[in-house]
Amino acid sequence: MTLDTLASLSPEQALNACQETSDTDNLAKFWEESLSEDPTELFCILEPSQWREAREWSGLNQDLDEAITRTATRIKQSPELSRLFWHAYWRTYLAPEPAPLSKWPTFTQILGDDGGIFYLLICLASIPLIRAWHAKMGIPEDITRHTTAQVHWRVHVHQGIHGRPGVEEGQLGWIRHYTRERYFRIGRLEYWLAPYKKWAERVYRNRETGEVLTFAGEGTRFDAKGRIFADEQNYQGGWISTYKRTQDYVEGHVIHPNGYGTPKQVKCTLKDWECLLEEGVMTLQLHIPFGGGMTPDACRESIQQAKTFFEAHFPNEPAVAITCGSWIFSPQLQECLPETSNLVAFQRELFLIPNPANGSNGLFFVFLKRGLPDFKTWPRETSVQRAILEYLEKGHIWGDGRMFFLLADAPRFGQQIYRSSWTSTEPNAETTNG
Repeated sequence: MTLDTLASLSPEQALNACQETSDTDNLAKFWEESLSEDPTELFCILEPSQWREAREWSGLNQDLDEAITRTATRIKQSPELSRLFWHAYWRTYLAPEPAPLSKWPTFTQILGDDGGIFYLLICLASIPLIRAWHAKMGIPEDITRHTTAQVHWRVHVHQGIHGRPGVEEGQLGWIRHYTRERYFRIGRLEYWLAPYKKWAERVYRNRETGEVLTFAGEGTRFDAKGRIFADEQNYQGGWISTYKRTQDYVEGHVIHPNGYGTPKQVKCTLKDWECLLEEGVMTLQLHIPFGGGMTPDACRESIQQAKTFFEAHFPNEPAVAITCGSWIFSPQLQECLPETSNLVAFQRELFLIPNPANGSNGLFFVFLKRGLPDFKTWPRETSVQRAILEYLEKGHIWGDGRMFFLLADAPRFGQQIYRSSWTSTEPNAETTNG
């Protein structure tokens, strides 16, 4: 198959060969640009020796080999599928800016139950890129092998939604990060070295006592219980936070480590308190891969290993904290899960931050269902699924949460240091009226 043959195809011609409708506008995005590079080398991933090696690195079972063989053969035989395959690859991994696939063909008309394998092959094609990227940075092979196992999780999601192996095209955008960012799996958890830039809260530490205070962003609206909502209609009572910083002091409303806002206003002198977490400082953005085993010991070991790893490999960009936003950090989990839950134990080691609740935040990762919970049809197969649905059936509005954990505190993981330093009244700082 020649480059001229691929270049002669229009998006409409390629789509028509799939025998189904799709979002032509999204499919056509960067159509000509994607042929600015010769796709010849990419098609090596369609050869058994190449995709088998990638499949083994990802930890996928060889039971998939038959379906992958069928799909790779069909792609190689069809100019239209080959063009789409290259276009999807280029947009996912080579485009100068993120260009995620959206509403692309399912390929079930032309590939049947193997439709999702098309995107699985795109996903597997990331593994040579990840390996090359890690080798360039001098990353140990065991870290690379653990990191490439992320592909396994994408197949799990597709299996849970469709009942057959494959990868959702919408999942590919995240895989792009692994091929170009400082993003690694270390033990049970994954970490991405990147600047802290999105959130409004600011974190301060007392220079003498080590106590930690988190100020809510200016103008954040809380309800009477200290929650934040995406829908204004859900607010009942509450307050709007203030935040002010001068050359001498900082004051405003503070957040409790349990993930709820407080109506107290606190004032701290900057000679006694240092701002550690604010926009621009380097952090380790946490990602929690699929699978169980999130014991306190596993989390502690991962965090301590990550601290050592990043200090050794990126000494000129020291990270201040681990940060993350996820359903796993919803403070509501402490209301619906037992005290013995690993998730509850993990939360209590962290400083939780409230996030705007919309009723469904992050529940896709628990139920593999989109939208607001359907109490009649959503699965109750796991203890977490049952606990969340029973909690929401009582009329609660679900929201996810965020967190941070200062890396300087890694040796004390397991001591609930943020909660233990927070008294029953207010933190060790001057309280103002508010």
